[in-house]
Amino acid sequence: MRLGVQYPIHAGGYLATYNASSVADTDWHSLTSGEFFDAQTGSRLGDGLKFAFLEVVSASTDTLAYLKLRAADGAGDGVSNTDGVVPVFSSFRVDSQALIGGTSVTSIAYKKAAAGDSFVIYAGFNNP
Repeated sequence: MRLGVQYPIHAGGYLATYNASSVADTDWHSLTSGEFFDAQTGSRLGDGLKFAFLEVVSASTDTLAYLKLRAADGAGDGVSNTDGVVPVFSSFRVDSQALIGGTSVTSIAYKKAAAGDSFVIYAGFNNP
């Protein structure tokens, strides 16, 4: 055993994307693995998989989009610092499983900057 050294992190057993460009609003939307499709097989992923990593890419570079590493409570959830959200200019990525408690992230939420923006989420998943 080596102290102070983390074992290698598995980047995810499945790679999938979610294209929210056609979502024509700026409400909060929650996603689980069941809304994603495996990039290797084209099959819908099962519910309950854990997010290993995330990357969000927003077409807006001057207005903030938002991300949560949990489900939204409702479409009108807040976006201030005290709401525990990640503001996103253009893009953001995180190895969610490397965070304390991150190995239990089974849902996320996003809020687009503008209804007409292109908006894509890249995700890696591990089995429960």
